[in-house]
Amino acid sequence: MRWSAIEVVSLLLLLFSCPIGAIYADEAYQVDFHHVLLGIPRAETTFFDRPSAASKASLLYTLSEQSVLGAINPKDGLVVWRQQLGNGSGLLKPPAGGNTVISAVNGTVQAWDAAEGRLVWDWTGSEDIKALEVVRGGGTHQGVYIVTQAVGSKATVRKLSEDTGLLVWEHEDESLDTPFGLSVSKKGLHSVALHSALLQGSKVKVTTLQPSSGVSLGSVTLNTDKDISDASSLVSIASITSQPLLAWSDRSPRNLRLNILGSNHIINAKLAGEKNKDIDKIQIRAASKADGTVYFLVHCQSQTSHWAEVFQLNTNSQILNKVYQLPSLEGSTAFSATVHGDTTYFVRTTEHDVTLFSSTSDQSLGQWPLQPKSQDRMIQHPSITHAVSEVVTKGTSKYAVRTAILLSSGDWKLIYNSEESWFRPESLSGVVAAAWANVDGHEDLAEELAVESHSNVAAAYLHRLTRHAKDARRFPSWAKALPDRIVDSLLGRESRSPGKPRDSFGFQKVVVAATCSGRLFALAAGDKGKIIWSVQASEIEPGQQWAVESIEVDKDHALVRVFGGDSLRVSLKQGIIFDNQFGNPTQSPKTNIVLSDTSGTAVSIQVNADGSISIPRSSHLDPNTVVVTQDEKKVIRGWALGDAKPQLAWKFVPRPNERIITLATRPANDPIASIGKALGDRNVLYKFLSPNLLVIGTVATDTSLASFYILDSVSGSIVHTLTHPNVDANQPISSTLSENWFAYSVFSAFSDDAADTSDDSHASAQSHQLVVSELFESSLPNDRGVLGSSPNSSSLQPFSVGDGPGNSPYVVTQTYIIPAAISFMTVSTTLQGITPRSLLCVVPSLNSVNAIPRAFIDPRRPVGRDAVAAEMEEGLFRHNAVLDFDPKWTLNHMREVLGVQKVITSPSLLESTSLVFAFGSLDMFGTRIAPIGGFDILGKGFNKIQLIGTVAALAIGTGLLAPMARKRQTDTRWRGI
Repeated sequence: MRWSAIEVVSLLLLLFSCPIGAIYADEAYQVDFHHVLLGIPRAETTFFDRPSAASKASLLYTLSEQSVLGAINPKDGLVVWRQQLGNGSGLLKPPAGGNTVISAVNGTVQAWDAAEGRLVWDWTGSEDIKALEVVRGGGTHQGVYIVTQAVGSKATVRKLSEDTGLLVWEHEDESLDTPFGLSVSKKGLHSVALHSALLQGSKVKVTTLQPSSGVSLGSVTLNTDKDISDASSLVSIASITSQPLLAWSDRSPRNLRLNILGSNHIINAKLAGEKNKDIDKIQIRAASKADGTVYFLVHCQSQTSHWAEVFQLNTNSQILNKVYQLPSLEGSTAFSATVHGDTTYFVRTTEHDVTLFSSTSDQSLGQWPLQPKSQDRMIQHPSITHAVSEVVTKGTSKYAVRTAILLSSGDWKLIYNSEESWFRPESLSGVVAAAWANVDGHEDLAEELAVESHSNVAAAYLHRLTRHAKDARRFPSWAKALPDRIVDSLLGRESRSPGKPRDSFGFQKVVVAATCSGRLFALAAGDKGKIIWSVQASEIEPGQQWAVESIEVDKDHALVRVFGGDSLRVSLKQGIIFDNQFGNPTQSPKTNIVLSDTSGTAVSIQVNADGSISIPRSSHLDPNTVVVTQDEKKVIRGWALGDAKPQLAWKFVPRPNERIITLATRPANDPIASIGKALGDRNVLYKFLSPNLLVIGTVATDTSLASFYILDSVSGSIVHTLTHPNVDANQPISSTLSENWFAYSVFSAFSDDAADTSDDSHASAQSHQLVVSELFESSLPNDRGVLGSSPNSSSLQPFSVGDGPGNSPYVVTQTYIIPAAISFMTVSTTLQGITPRSLLCVVPSLNSVNAIPRAFIDPRRPVGRDAVAAEMEEGLFRHNAVLDFDPKWTLNHMREVLGVQKVITSPSLLESTSLVFAFGSLDMFGTRIAPIGGFDILGKGFNKIQLIGTVAALAIGTGLLAPMARKRQTDTRWRGI
């Protein structure tokens, strides 16, 4: 066979034109990405400290707003360890010479190994913990002290053993005062509380207890009712080595008040401030020296500037002196205090530099101009919220300063002298909604071809010429990058060509997500989850959350819908927000949906909180359209639309003492590749395919009976029902619906209604169960029931009571006992729906996202016997009631994904592969999966060089041997003459 030059060139271009991108086990940690987050750090629970007295290096500890305790390596910003502690604000104390960090969240106190994050001990009470103090170093004072109080009850002070967490003693306060803090001095344990005054304001009550026994040594009440209205008026309570200090200000706040705990003397200090500038807020940064001299910095803030005043307090004589004042600076500023050796240092961090001061002089010990890395991904320039620092001396006059800065965007970064060491995007935590977007332009080409197909010949030809002319302008850059792409493809590495990488397989998609803090951001799924842009879309008040309902992606922008009727649009490429729309508060809308009328015009339909809908009077909607709503009381309604007022078509009302806990619909992108399932004997079971089905799960609070209804959303008729007794409603219950099958998980007793099994050993025991049901037109092969010879779908007519059983689907159900609860489930999605879907599950107890192959949960698996030859040809095998989670099903491999709550999927351009993105209150994880393997793409181990070498060797060998073979044939013929 002779190869022409054109064929050889065509083969080479075919081999080199596409980048390598396979989906195999050896690509773990290569094609996926994981943002390991801690949440937004809190100022009072973030600090540098050594994990043990013998350690030479420090770690950066924090207890975030998401109640995640973690340790960061200051060198590279990687997480050393982390623990999810629950919900709510918490307290944290550093090792301070020990080897444990002590946390208190809700009613639980826990000691964690400071180096490894291992739990050492824990103590749990029934009341919330209001204050925490830890004393180390031995002696009678050593221990963990806490104050607990329930709503409307008395406060209790407790001492726990630092080594074991066992209760040593407890002291109950007879009053109903509000606890504020704890501190320990040589005189005893001081419990600070707020006592309501007779007229207005609050007085500070300080009770001193004996640390060894908890016996009260007396109390002191400070006359602070003119200054303090609530706990927020107290500036700080600082645990000083020699003597603890309480600080607050008057309501101006130009005057600072100080009290050394245990005494009734109040020390006054007037803040000099700046001329013509009002003080809006003050903060105190304090440290101490062992001789009883306390140095602290008062950070004064106005609306436009910041300055600081440094004071010296002798706790023995209670004399306060002002040491110096730092001048006012515009912009955002953060101060931090730290002690190294016997010296107290103050660090001022601005947007432009970091400056180090001692406690005795305003002459800077060092000033480093900042050289931040590019943050073009930030649409707005963030300001500095707070900072913590660590100072290390190098000789007598050289210093090294590490400063961890929290930005107003919620991101966290560390500055080492003048350089940015690392940047952690903690603002990505708390994602409430996300959507896939394609910015590569494949849809643009499809739209262009659609325009040509719907035009006349002349218009289509002109349109094609215009399109080809535009493509020709891009040819020089394409040709210039072609050699690099060929070399990169040959060596199996990422493309180095400038500009946007080619997306031949549809892997370079973008994820647009919204957080509860009001931020929008875009991630490049094909580039390790890199942040493309981030923008503050809505200003959220403290304690509030951005209630985003959904994100809808169009050609070049995303529409963000918020509960209450608000919406906004954002550009997918630049992150620019435009078209802000606010709901009408007088009409109390819940949300809005957009439908197309008979002329193709988009019509906005308002969904109200009571479940009703409102449509514009001038709209002309298809009268066959049904809109399904759910009101605040969980009542589901179906509304028939038309030119007139919407009519209530049906209503699903739960029974008394029954509440809806889960609701699932078919995905918006749920392609059907075949209307039937081919059996091993070449017969066909026709699928029951209806786009109008809903899965509704309810639980009766009085009987603990769970019911799952398959409901037709056009007529409101119930197609099928499954029940489960003795269900624990406190366990996660989730469901999903796709094609002609649905699945859900519960924690209940084994139910014969939801399984076809002869094993009765699980009849009374509770377990985590996964129930899978598949719907067919008929139980008989090659039979479509009442549909007869209908070519491609199930009945388009709604169900009704008079239809009889002939119009009901045949349902095959099977139940599997699983090892852990599933909090969320969905299915993988491919372009044509040919590839069997995998069931994607979030397993919170394992901190994982699992992909269960469809073959393992096929309800048609034979029960109590081995599969026959025909069933084996279908891929069926013997049913096992226990379904263990195979480690190969874990998409995140060895990683732990914390706080994942939802999973969204998107098809790639390869039929074998689906893109997956998991998100929630903390981490984000993205990957791509091939449920039955990458049958339409070359594997990573495919050696292109070896293939080319083999073809070249064959070509050369053929070229060398061909003349010899011809000569031999010629000689043979001559000999035969």
